Amino acid sequence: MQKLTCLLILFFISGLLYSQELPDISISEKFNNTSLSKVIRVLKNKYDVKIAYDDALVTGVTVNGQYSNKSVTTFLDEILSSKGIDYRVLNGKIILTPGQVNIDLNTPSLFDLTVYGMIHDAETGEFLPNALIRVAGENKGTVSNKDGFFSLSQVPTDTSTIEVTYLGYKKSTVKLDPTKSRMTIRVSMAENTLDLAEFTVVDLRTDNTIQYGEEISQISIDPNSLTSLSSLGELDVFRSLQLLPGIGGTDETSSDLIIRNSPSSQNLVLLDGFKIYRLDHFFGVFSAINPDAVRDIQVYKGGFGPKYGDRVSGVVDITGKSGNFNNPEYSFGINLLSARMSVNAPLNEGKGAIHFSTRRAYTDIIRSNLFQKLYKNYRESSNQLNNQGNSNSLRPNFHFYDFNLKSTYNLSDRDIASFSMYWGRDELYTDFDQITGSSTNRTSENIDESSLWGNLGIGGTWSRNWSKNYYSSFQLAYSGHNFDYFFQSEDRDKNEQVIRTHGANRLNEVADLQINYRHELKLKEIHKIDFGLNISSINTINDVTIDEQIQQPTGNRKQSGNIVGLYASDELRVTKNFRLNVGFRHNITDLTNENYFARRLGMTYQLTPSLKLKLSNGQYYQLARQITYDDPHSNLQDGWNLANDQMFGAIEAEHLIGGLNYSKNGFMVDMEYYHKDVSGLVEFTVSHIITPGRPNHPRPLVTVSNGEDKIRGLDLLIQKKIGPYHGWLAYTHSKSSSTYSQINAGQRLPSRLDQRNEAKFVHILEFKKFNLSATFLYGSGKPFFKPDLNFIRNNDGTIVNYEILNLNKTVERLPSYHRLDLSAALKFENEKIRGEFGISILNAYNHQNIQSRRLNIHAIERAIGNGEEPSQFYRDIVLLDFTPSIFLNLFF
Repeated sequence: MQKLTCLLILFFISGLLYSQELPDISISEKFNNTSLSKVIRVLKNKYDVKIAYDDALVTGVTVNGQYSNKSVTTFLDEILSSKGIDYRVLNGKIILTPGQVNIDLNTPSLFDLTVYGMIHDAETGEFLPNALIRVAGENKGTVSNKDGFFSLSQVPTDTSTIEVTYLGYKKSTVKLDPTKSRMTIRVSMAENTLDLAEFTVVDLRTDNTIQYGEEISQISIDPNSLTSLSSLGELDVFRSLQLLPGIGGTDETSSDLIIRNSPSSQNLVLLDGFKIYRLDHFFGVFSAINPDAVRDIQVYKGGFGPKYGDRVSGVVDITGKSGNFNNPEYSFGINLLSARMSVNAPLNEGKGAIHFSTRRAYTDIIRSNLFQKLYKNYRESSNQLNNQGNSNSLRPNFHFYDFNLKSTYNLSDRDIASFSMYWGRDELYTDFDQITGSSTNRTSENIDESSLWGNLGIGGTWSRNWSKNYYSSFQLAYSGHNFDYFFQSEDRDKNEQVIRTHGANRLNEVADLQINYRHELKLKEIHKIDFGLNISSINTINDVTIDEQIQQPTGNRKQSGNIVGLYASDELRVTKNFRLNVGFRHNITDLTNENYFARRLGMTYQLTPSLKLKLSNGQYYQLARQITYDDPHSNLQDGWNLANDQMFGAIEAEHLIGGLNYSKNGFMVDMEYYHKDVSGLVEFTVSHIITPGRPNHPRPLVTVSNGEDKIRGLDLLIQKKIGPYHGWLAYTHSKSSSTYSQINAGQRLPSRLDQRNEAKFVHILEFKKFNLSATFLYGSGKPFFKPDLNFIRNNDGTIVNYEILNLNKTVERLPSYHRLDLSAALKFENEKIRGEFGISILNAYNHQNIQSRRLNIHAIERAIGNGEEPSQFYRDIVLLDFTPSIFLNLFF
């Protein structure tokens, strides 16, 4: 109530403190289990009643009944009766205050006890995962699990005060009652705003948009705070994560998560426990996950515990929204590319809830300027089309859609059942015709292309709190992914004779059936044991055809196998300030002739109340991987393959991480040094060799290279929140090098993802009527690899053909990357609806950033065909220029 006290003092100082009669208002309303905060909003917007209150005071309070022609005071007397809430009238405003309570200061009766309970959203009733629970004034604490359940040991007495914090919510405090010390605590969390009559004051809370978790390299993100950031029309889950240190962000057209210089395929991405194999829509423009479906995001940049397996770089663990257990709510959003909607509703009088959300791009119906710009960017990043000439000659038919469904039901006070489903799909069909040259030397080009890809995830989970010390969950899940690509190019001369053809086909499918059985057990107050079983039965299909030649470097078109993962970890509190986490993961598989045992070790030491030291070491294995096709001719995308004994085994990584975290009064500094060695890498390098007797049909030659990466780096985050402002500086300095057996004779080169310096400055201002944000990104130049070109000449010395020798590369650096993004949103609301309308601008000062360079095949072939010496060997792949977008979001 400190804010209300300050408010009263302010009124007194200003000479505004005096009693005044309220206007004569007649209130007629019907409420059915409606939260008090919503009732107040009706009074504000419909009846123009000015009310000030602390949201912690009204959290969990509901109103029932029908009221007809009630005065303001009569209405308040009736709805606040027996609620423990009083009110005062000050200068025509109503101030809600706590009612008179007789505080019983009992002396403690129990000592060194365990407190357990549930954390949930006061408005929707959703359980909140990863909330931080601590004893007031002490460092010891724990976090709630996926179902919002927590067990906090070594609480000093049964009169202690428990503090609960959750990103985007006000801190809640619970004073333990000795008469109820053995009961489950249920903590209601209110969103982090203080609602006053004419304005909304953002709470001066101590937590930030970004918060480091209990585990090393673990970051918690507040999805609601990210809505203010610039985007291509809507909050983008994965591209928002790219603003964190250690996650690559210098490509606005990619949703890939480049965590600490490792490719996105080496990260485990989970949605409600099942795997997501592809992270994007529209070739990277949008994330695969609808932001409306996200409740919580946990990011592990390395050093993650043994409960996570199958990947060697990082983890993104997403918990989907469960729905609203109290009242139905709806949302709708639209931008220049797509529209989306969501529904959250209770089931069976609040015993359960359901969430449904969906998106669809309408780019197959309305081809806006933004779509044409994004499509052109994708087109130019491929190496398959000549100069597009008149844009009307391109006929793309493209759209994507996805939907999320989640239902949660409380079977009992201890049992929760949930079902979650995700399905997303992209469909692209393109044909292209172009005539170049003069009437006497005319050539025509015809292109046909199609791409179909998508994800499917289904999971059913049963979880139970057996006691205050034991929790378990069982999940049966399925993850599926498919990518089907076709490309055909045909060049004809003036007589319609075919002079050159090029074709590529790519099919990749993944079917992954999973069983996840997890247990959490507390022993003797200082041990928190996490153990379980993961079983994955996985099947893949891979077809690759280049110029009618089947390419199967992995040996088998179809692969299948089983992976059984057993894991256990013990979080041991050695002393009050020293925490040790020891664990292992053992993978048993029939994919290879060996099994894989991996250790885990983590240590944290709370040096002062504000300063924590941390150290981590671990070993990681990955049996499903994406293999890179380095082909200068085609646009073939990486495909998922399984380890085997014939071609390649598992990817193996060793992590070493050390750092510190300082956090006090809304100011945080986090610094981590990381050392990562990755072995067992494979790359398929495609050269194009002239075949004797077929000069117009180069033969693709695929070479398999085994490799390793050595990665070193330093991540720094400086974050500050004060009043309506919150922002951060994220900086990464790193060096990543690779060695591949067949490339440049095994010499060590910079890796493809080597970027020595990257910095991001993020600034957000949130007010009642509008939000503003500005984001500046800088990245030093990434490497560019130039293959050798062997030009073939006739007896006169004229170039008549050429070969691409892709195993010999020259390394150059691209120019530095930088851009400024801006966003502004106007907010509005009444008693029935609230919303925001805004504009977002990417690359506000229109800087030309180069994503990469590609071999200019068409320019080279055109010069050779005209008997000229080729001069334009490469062309720049330019990212987005000045790109504005508008959006509208509505909430009912």
